[in-house]
Formats: sequence, structure tokens, C-alpha cells
Amino acid sequence: MRFAIGAIWHQTNSFSPVPTTLADFAACRYIEGDALIDAASDANTTLAGAIRAAARLGHDIVPLIEARAPSGGPLADTDFERLTNELCSRLREERGAIDGVLLDVSGGLITVSDPEAEATLLSAVRDAVGESVPIVATVGPHANISPRLVEMATLVVGPSTVPEIAPAARGERALTLLALVASGEVRPAVALRQVPVLVPLSAQDTGVGAMAEIAELTRQLEREPDVLCTVVSGGFPYADVPHAGAAVVVATDGEPARAADVASTLEAAVVERCDHLAVYPANIETAIHDAMAAREHPVVLADTGDDPGAGGPGDGTGLLWGLLDLGARGAAIGVLTDPDAVDAAIAAGVGAEVALSVGARRDRLHGYPIDVRGRVAFIGPGRIVREGPIDTGRHVDLGRSVVLEARGRHEGDVAIILAERRVELDDPAIFRAHGIDPSAKRILVVKSSLRYRVGFSAVSANMVAVATPGVTVPDFGFFPYQRLRRPIAPLDPLLPPG
Repeated sequence: MRFAIGAIWHQTNSFSPVPTTLADFAACRYIEGDALIDAASDANTTLAGAIRAAARLGHDIVPLIEARAPSGGPLADTDFERLTNELCSRLREERGAIDGVLLDVSGGLITVSDPEAEATLLSAVRDAVGESVPIVATVGPHANISPRLVEMATLVVGPSTVPEIAPAARGERALTLLALVASGEVRPAVALRQVPVLVPLSAQDTGVGAMAEIAELTRQLEREPDVLCTVVSGGFPYADVPHAGAAVVVATDGEPARAADVASTLEAAVVERCDHLAVYPANIETAIHDAMAAREHPVVLADTGDDPGAGGPGDGTGLLWGLLDLGARGAAIGVLTDPDAVDAAIAAGVGAEVALSVGARRDRLHGYPIDVRGRVAFIGPGRIVREGPIDTGRHVDLGRSVVLEARGRHEGDVAIILAERRVELDDPAIFRAHGIDPSAKRILVVKSSLRYRVGFSAVSANMVAVATPGVTVPDFGFFPYQRLRRPIAPLDPLLPPG
């Protein structure tokens, strides 16, 4: 059989000050045709896993496009239309010769005027291939899943863990299920439950707490012979759309009532644990004081309000201000996005003493520019190979970057990684590539909400989420939602399921 595969991936933050355009996809990852297969190789990606599964099962792959952009604000409508048309034009050329389609999406793409862009994309794919061709949508770890998306897809396949460390396994599983559907061996019956709960990203870790319990229940149910796959998504709470929030999708082999029962069981499990899905980050000064006094180092402080991986601008200065003002010693912070400061530091050269204003270029929501004095210690390599368990082997492109060894009060010292591009610092390799040994530091500040826990687990056992201002803060009362369905916890009292 012949299966078409492709991806249009963007996690949209409705409140992000960073606009998203086609140029962001071009700068991050845009591959088409056979180059998509060549790029997959032994990569740990969803599409790479699908390609390997097809080879193992003796099927052919028809590569479409793979387009990915960093999380940011809504995508321009015309750019979304161009991406959709590019993907679907390739499908139309193969109409009648395709046995199935696998489409990798985040579950959170929004355009300026379309809150359900991925459902619109799937509808266009359906029009391109016809009603009889099965479509499997693979969704990311923070998917907001709408009824229309489930209606457009034959199956929805999600990650087995959050943070996701094995996207290739998701792709392999999805392609295997697609082949079973295309051959007629299984006939999926799908049930969706939208759970009225906004779950903070930092509470979605399936390795601990309430989500670990839900993940274990999910694995137990998936071992039942009639259950094809399940998705329990905590959702992406920074999307102002009616379908934002937790969701459950269950597919069984031809048993709608059974799918509904399993979905209801998982929905109840989420609702029962709702009170345990809240997070209470430490305030900036308390977190820094505690880190300075800690006996074991390094202490990792997570800048939860300015997570570039969730749409933050990456230039928030709240924790930098705290480190300098309180005189923290042996601290490092990254990655602070500030192209102007990078320009000035590179012009000065390694070893130069400089006085720079850094950060808060986008707005004042994420703090104010900080006047910093220090020494230019390092000019970064630009592209870095990831070494941690997430996206192992993939490149991170910071653009030009530098390390500024800044002097704080009371003889404090802070190594600041400044870069041209926004990067979620979830991998110690980013520190190491800039000449910073993370294990030798007393305090590490990372702009990340969740993924850092996996990335830095081998470096530190002392990790603290910090309440910093910004568009990824886990206090949802901060956001001026307009389209969010109500009631929804924790903004409203939770009503019983059904």
C-alpha cells in the first residue's frame, strides 16, 4: 500500500506578542518531497517513525511537506492557506493512488481568523483524497482537540508520555494503525470527551502526580484487545478557543458504545484529580534566596512566565533582575533573546568589558530592560546538537549568540546566554555549547515550563518553578479569554461529567 505523510506544526499562543508567518516555518523546518524522507534517516521524529514502520511492513511512502515553526502568536491566514495548498496539491496529484494519509499536527494551530485551523486542514486533506481514504492525525503533547478535528480524522494518535521523549514511536504506531484501517482489518469507532479543565503545562508531566496516575490507567485500558488507541491530552491553556482544555479520545474496533465507555472512564479520572492539577510556583525573590542558601547545587529555576516553547518572547527579565539585585553567585541564565545586545557584544569582541541594556524588547509585560555591566566571555556556535532525551540529535538554531559574564550586587556573578532567536532551554547541551558547565553552577535559570524537568534530570534533583510575569504564566486568571468555553476549571466551579 501507499501512504502519504506530512506535517504542518505550530503551537499557537493567542496572547503571544510574537507574530507567526511563513518565514518562521522557513527558518525552523520546511522540507518537501523526497527530502522529507532523506531528512528522517534515524531521527527521533513522528514522520521518521512512520517511515520506518512503512518500510518494516512493506509499504511505500508518498512524502508531502513537513513545516514546523516555533510557538508564537496566530499564523497569518494567507500563510496558512499557502501551506495547506502546498500539502494538498501533492495529494491531489496522487488522488486514487493513495491508500491512507498520516498528518502530524500539534493540536494547537490557530490562524488570525480560524480557531480550528487543523480541522480546516484535515477537511482540505479529505477533499483532496476522497471520502474512502483513511486519515490518521498524530497530535502533540498539549493538543486542544475539537469535535470537528475528530470528525475529520479516522483516528487520532497521541504521545505516550508528556514531555514526549519518543515521537518516533508515536509515528510508528500511527502508521501501523493506518495500515490496519486501510486493509480493512479494523474499523475504528471513535469517542471524544472534552473535559472542562485548563491544565498548566507544568502539571501535565506523566511521570509524577495526578497525570502519572491517569497515564497508568490509560496504559491499562489500551491493553484491552478491543481498544485501538487512546489520547488523554492536558491541552494548551494559552489558546483562546472554545475547545481549549483537557480532552480524551478513544478508538475501539467497531464498538461505538465501548469507545464511549472507555472515554467516560478516562474523563472521570481527569475530573476526579482536577484539584491536583494546579501548580503554585514560587515567587522570584523567595526562589532565588532559597537557591542561594541550598546545600546541593545546581538549583534549577524555571522561568514559567516566559517559555519560548509555549509562545513566550524569550526576553523576559524578571529572574535576571532578581539574580543581579540579590547578588547571586555562580548563576547562569538562558536563553535571553536580544539581537541588539548580541550585536553590541560581538562588535566589542571576546574579553571586552561592556555596558548593555538587555531584554524586554517586545513589551513591558515580561519586565523591563536591565542595564548590565560585564565581560563578553564567549561567542556561541549558532547551531547546537541536542544531547538530552528530548529530540536527541536534532539541531537547535539560536542564530548568533554570546555569553555575557555580568556583575551583580554584593559581588554576584551571572553568566547570561544572549541569542538572536527564541529557544526553550530544556537541554544542558545549550549551556555546554556556550562554555558553561551546568553541573559547576550554583543556580541555573531556564526559560521552560515543563520539558526542562526531563532535560536537566541528570544535572539536578532540585528544580523549582518560578512565578514570573508573561504570556505562559500558569495563573489563568491573568488572561483576557474571549472565546474559551465556560464554565471551565480552575476559572469556574467544575460541574460533574455529563
